[in-house]
Parts: sequence; C-alpha cells; structure tokens
Amino acid sequence: MRDKQPTTDRTAVATVNQTRRRLMAGAAGMSAALAFPGVVRAQPKRIPIGVVVGLTGRAGPWGIPVNDAVRLAVEQINASGGIKSKGGAQIDLISVDHQSNPQMAGTQTERVIQVNNVLAVIGNATSGATMVGSAVAEKARTPMISTDLGDSLTNRGMEYFFRIGAKASHLAGTAVDFAEEMIKLKGTSPRKVATMADDSTFSQDAIQGALGRLKQTGWTLQENVSFPAGRVSDFLPVLQRLKLSGVDLIFHALFAPDGIQVMRGMKTLNYDLIASVHIAGAPYTPEYVENLKKDADYVTDAVGFVPELVANNPLLATYSDAYKAKYRRDLDDQASLAVTCVGALYDALERCSDLSRESLTAALRETDLEAGGNPYVLRDGIKFDKAGDNVKAKGLVMQLRQGQQRIVYPANIATTEPVWPMPAWSKRA
Repeated sequence: MRDKQPTTDRTAVATVNQTRRRLMAGAAGMSAALAFPGVVRAQPKRIPIGVVVGLTGRAGPWGIPVNDAVRLAVEQINASGGIKSKGGAQIDLISVDHQSNPQMAGTQTERVIQVNNVLAVIGNATSGATMVGSAVAEKARTPMISTDLGDSLTNRGMEYFFRIGAKASHLAGTAVDFAEEMIKLKGTSPRKVATMADDSTFSQDAIQGALGRLKQTGWTLQENVSFPAGRVSDFLPVLQRLKLSGVDLIFHALFAPDGIQVMRGMKTLNYDLIASVHIAGAPYTPEYVENLKKDADYVTDAVGFVPELVANNPLLATYSDAYKAKYRRDLDDQASLAVTCVGALYDALERCSDLSRESLTAALRETDLEAGGNPYVLRDGIKFDKAGDNVKAKGLVMQLRQGQQRIVYPANIATTEPVWPMPAWSKRA
C-alpha cells in the first residue's frame, strides 16, 4: 500500500494543472483570432489631434470659438465615417487651455505632443502664444496649422508651420484700400490720421503693415499710438490728445477689451471720426457688440470672413447652420479659420501615405483646395507656399450695422452700401 501524497504535493499538482488549462485556453483564443482576423482589424484606428488655445483669460474671445469650431467639425467627420482612406480612422481631439499665457502655450503644446502623441496641432489663436507654441512643435517635427495672422510667424523659415488666413499686413492693406476707395466714392477725406495698437505680435505686425501702406496715400500721419495690451485702465487722455490734434481717421489693431474701452472713451468725449477702421480686431468678436450694443454700429473691420459669405452657399451653410444651432452664435472670423484648419487636415489625412507626422506634413504642403473643396473649407481656399502662408487667403471689410457684420468692401461681394463718414454721436438715436 502506497503512502498518501503529501498535501503540499497535491497543491503543487493542482497549480500546474490550472496553469496548463489557462495556457490551453489562451492558445484556443489566439487560434480563434487567427481564424477570424477581420474581427481584430475591424476596430478603427484613432488619430490624436491637439488644439492648444486660450480658453480663459484675455484670449478667450478668440480661443473659445476656435475650440468650438474644431470640435464640431471633428464630431461631424467621425460621424460620417472618419478618415475613409485609413479604414475609417476616428479623430481623437485633445483640447488644452494655455490660459492666454504664451509660455503656457509652449508647455501645453509640448505636453500634447509628448504625452498625447498627437499627429498635428491646431493653435494657438493669439500670435504671441503661437510664436512660442509653434517653436515647440517645430522642434518636435510636428505640423501646426494656425488661425493666427501675424507676419512674424511665417518669417522664421519653419518647415512644419502652416497658416490658414491672410497675413496681418495683407489685411492692413485691405483696410487702407477700403478707406481710399470710400474717399473717392464719398468725397470725405481725413484731415489727419492716427494708428492705435497694443504691443502684441499680431497687432504690431498689423499696424506696421498699415503704416507702410499709409505712406502711399499722402495723408498726414499724426501719431502711432502703442500701449501694453490689457494694461491701460483709461484711454481718455490719449483720445483727448488725438481729438485736439485734429485726427479724424484711426486705424486700430486691438483686443476686444481694449477696443471696447476705446469706443466708450470716444463716446464720453463726443469724439467724432470719419471712420474707425480695425484690422482683424475687436469688432468681429461677439464680446464687442454685446458690450457696446448700438454704440458699435458703423465701426469697420478688415477680416477674412463674415457669416454672410456662407449664407447663400448650401454646402458651406450646412456647417455654419450647425455651428449656430449648437453654440447659439454666428460663425465668426476666428471660428471660420479654425474649421478651415480642420478642412486642410481632413484633406491631408485622406491623402497622406501613412499616419506619421512627416507624411501628414508632406500632404499639407501639397494641399490645393477651393472654398467648398470639402464641407470644412469655408474660406477662400487653401494652398501653402514655402513659408507656410496660404496664397489663396484674401481680405474683406465688414461694417457693423445694428449689431450685424455686413460686407461693404470690395464692391463685387458687398452686401450693403457703406456708411461713410460715421454719424456724429449727437446725431445717433
């Protein structure tokens, strides 16, 4: 009669048997996967894309529309089947807030590239932040598509930076061209001209463009006013000085909070101008009209987009209507830039040979789209030159009328007759 097997031996045997059964089950599962490979391959890939903008702080009026416009476009692309040439790959959108701080824009851009491994970045909605963020993206060989307009951004010989809209200097030229055309048509010329801008990268690029163009007009330039963005509590002294010196036409490049203060100061001083002409600045933001209400009327702004541009185009209006329905506000210039960034990415993702940053960058360089080339190209079309500028980008001038952005220049796309000069404060209802 044999001795009983010790308890420890029985336990060891049971453990071996359990392990053997697990291995056999795993082998069976692997065999099933190999037998039905379509089950594994049917899962679509994910394509991480970063959006780095100021959602809080002074840049919020620019950053929030950018983030909202990109998010809606990505939702629509994913719902329609994703990137079809890549097996229906879905876009994963990673949105981060740089808090209106240029250094934070660099930190956040680096984070989405290194931690989230994004394929591309859309950013950063203000030029100072983009100057820093784009340098980080360039070092990481990651394409950045930007809504920013400052000339300085594409003067650095970058290979991975792409701008959707027109340069600030181009829009400045459009603003001065508009004023010259109005003088020819209306016969009211300025006595003296001034420029007024904060010290941000975009605003200074815009005003330098305006100053260069003003030299060709023969008008008397009285003063070029520059000040630290968001740090002037009272504009009355400088406005009083301009008024007393006879300035009656001002070209502005301002953020919304400063632009609102300036217009309130003009009303307080009963300071009448022939025109207040902005360059892609405060007047196109919802914040400007919401705060100034009827006092915002007759101000003009050189921009690249107004809602009227898509109203009569069914393809483009589809996205615009969806944006308004979801966010309860019109698509504005900055939001249209953002969705057009998505249009460029959507097209390039379909064409790129693989889902790598280098392949996507190469596809972006070959982009050639007209407005409406896909449902997200809401502006002039897209074709990048060697510097990363969009050579198809144009400008127009809108005038605020009863809180609405109406196209007044150039004449071939104008939707209403421009009011020039602006009505005196004493004659407004």
